[in-house]
Amino acid sequence: MARRRSRARLPMAVLAAAAVMGTTAVAGAPVTASPAVAQGPDRPTIRYTEYGIPHIIASDWEGLGAGYGYAAAKDNVCTLADTYLMVDARRSRYLGPDGRTSPGQNQNTTTNLNSDLYFQRLKDDMVVERLLNRPAPDGPEPEVREAVRGYVQGYNRYLAETGVDNLSDPACRGAAWVRPITELDVYRHAHAEIIMGSADALLDGQVNAVPPGASATAATAGAPGPRRGRSPPSR
Repeated sequence: MARRRSRARLPMAVLAAAAVMGTTAVAGAPVTASPAVAQGPDRPTIRYTEYGIPHIIASDWEGLGAGYGYAAAKDNVCTLADTYLMVDARRSRYLGPDGRTSPGQNQNTTTNLNSDLYFQRLKDDMVVERLLNRPAPDGPEPEVREAVRGYVQGYNRYLAETGVDNLSDPACRGAAWVRPITELDVYRHAHAEIIMGSADALLDGQVNAVPPGASATAATAGAPGPRRGRSPPSR
């Protein structure tokens, strides 16, 4: 998707917010619209100011994340869903193995198949899960975990309320690859953003590496082809 460059910054702000903000985010500019995610003492309210900038009022980290997740999905659900498809290593299944994608900052640097092979290796090795199992500060701080938990709730709530077939963006309206997310999806996205500053240029070399004296064709001749189909991902 051509708009992939905007996809990277949204969930990362959840982690940044949990690291530097207080437990209440308060709107500080004139309000033009005030749709609420949910009402209640521990539920976030989203207030949109001029130019459509969302401000979130919440009483805890989870509420702050929920408001942010809802607003992020409302404004950028297609670019975000595309990212979660990437880190779940399923781009070939839904978008074809020969399509181009951009795991890092550069445009269309690799194929969907190579991207899937790279991220599937991370999944098989449980790289992100092992990092999450570390106690803070090597692993996420409690506030970060709470914010990410809320972010997932907010994102999924927007998707459930709107429905995939009713999304305003035609880029992913009705697409089988637009799905509810998990906390692990968000952490995988965060991990990808951290490593892709340097790993992007090396991705193809890692995926296509072969032993000395062997040809790439021989090394991949027995590899299984990409999984295809239009059914939603199994969970």
